[in-house]
Parts: sequence; C-alpha cells; structure tokens
Amino acid sequence: MIQIKKSKKGTLDEFILRPNPSMPWRVIKKIYLFFFIFILIISTILCYFGLYLAIPFYGIEVLLLGYALYFTCLKSTFYQIIRISSRLIEIKTIQGKKIIREEFNRDWSKFRLVTTYFNRPSYIVISSQGKNTRIGDFLCEKERLELFKKIS
Repeated sequence: MIQIKKSKKGTLDEFILRPNPSMPWRVIKKIYLFFFIFILIISTILCYFGLYLAIPFYGIEVLLLGYALYFTCLKSTFYQIIRISSRLIEIKTIQGKKIIREEFNRDWSKFRLVTTYFNRPSYIVISSQGKNTRIGDFLCEKERLELFKKIS
C-alpha cells in the first residue's frame, strides 16, 4: 500500500510504503478467542471421558496459535517512509521500535528498477556513491511499478 503526501510548495514529496495487512487486530483477537473457547470445550469433553493425556497438547496448540497470530500482526508494523526534497532523499525503515535512517544526495543518486529472471519479483534500488538500498520489497509487483513511475 502506497500513501503519497505532497507539500503545498511542491518541494517535498513523501511516500509511505506499508505491507498489505492480512487482518486487523480486532479480527485476530476474535479468531483467537473463538478457537480458545472451542478447544476449551473439546478438552472438557475429553476430561469427562477420562482422557487427561490430551489436555497438555491442547494447551500447547492454543499457545502456538496465539504466537502465530501475534507474529502475523507484528509483521504489519514494518513500513518505509521515503522523503524526497530538492536536495536530499531520506529513507526511514521502521520495524517496530527499530528505525534505520539513510540519506542520499538527490543530485548523485539514481533509482533503478531491477528485473530478475524466471518467476522472481523485481525490486527498486536507490544507489549513490557505491551504496545500494532496496525499497518497497514487501509491495506487490503492480504497486512496485507504480511507485517506480512516481519516484522517477
């Protein structure tokens, strides 16, 4: 998902690149609660029949499901901000609390769309003074081509 913000004077363009989220946090919590209650019902039925050895496995299943849903939600906190001004190109890569900031001189830097072979997706690279940085790796192919046209 690409969000574009332009300043009124036209000297600063800002592109916010986010991965397409699979589900919102509210829906993930509802799904987890549904499966937790469902597994709790199954485990109480098994206790009624005296099958106590299956209960720890259901507990592990609930914990692993919670971990997988949390990890999926954590992936959506990753995004990039690209600011293009008249003199600088600033790229911020934000992953949770970790922020990586890179600055490039606009006159010496170049955006390239690198197409790959076989069935691999292309990627966008900004290069300046021997330093290459990939941007928008998590975008789909259509959005990546649109971003390259707008940045160039």
